[in-house]
Amino acid sequence: MRPAASPPCRRIAHALRLLPLALAAAGPGAGTAAATPQRIVSLNLCTDQILLQLVGRERIAALTHLSQDAFSAALHEQARGLPTVRGNAEEVLALSPDLVLVGTYTTRHTTAMLRRYGIPVVAVPGASSFADVADEIRTVARAVGEEARGEAIIGRFNARLAELAAKHREPRPVATQFASGGYSAGSGTLYHDIFAAAGHDNGAARAGLAGYGILPLERLVGQAPDILVGSDYRRGTPTLGNRLLQHPAIANLGAREVVLPARLTICGGPWNLDAAALLAAGGSGR
Repeated sequence: MRPAASPPCRRIAHALRLLPLALAAAGPGAGTAAATPQRIVSLNLCTDQILLQLVGRERIAALTHLSQDAFSAALHEQARGLPTVRGNAEEVLALSPDLVLVGTYTTRHTTAMLRRYGIPVVAVPGASSFADVADEIRTVARAVGEEARGEAIIGRFNARLAELAAKHREPRPVATQFASGGYSAGSGTLYHDIFAAAGHDNGAARAGLAGYGILPLERLVGQAPDILVGSDYRRGTPTLGNRLLQHPAIANLGAREVVLPARLTICGGPWNLDAAALLAAGGSGR
């Protein structure tokens, strides 16, 4: 005798049985690649925010639970009230989506299962530059049938970037991200392009750091940054990593601290230019 299916397996099977009925109710052509998606699920914080810019709420079946987190998501207010998921295959299948947006390196098991059952899935790589931001927007806009709206978003982004560039002054200040434990952002990161948009040089990149990683204290001091870009993540938590930020060598730099909110830097999008404007203005520090 065959063993009884586990509860998760039974729920997945039930969702799959309902899927054809839901697609039929959605209308002719629903669930096909040629149709404009009407039940879109996003399983990545960054695709959440791209999607919110491109389609109406009525076309969004669910976003991630982080989409409504004020710390992480720039568009958390816009996401409020929409259904959320945590990325389990069973809860996604139960929504009968006709398109699922995922990150390249996240929810891999769910992604594989959705594709196995014929659900259209579009994987969107994370952005490491403003050029990547435009690519991400175009990828999602094409998937949801909103290419013109995507190009309009990119056009506004580039126009504001030009406005910021017109305000640059020489000599360019040196800004260095230096967070808990010496974590920093060098070349090939969103921070690098945000700093450049603000008219600042990236001290970590000048010190030889590529990508994200640890910047040794002596290399930080050697760059003599004008601005230290801090993090708003658990700043008051007593950890060894945070103790490093109190080192006398850092205090002796005389650098001004600017805190760029995580929601403006985690994902690529127009909010990155809000971070650049904040940095250019010297920030409030908090």
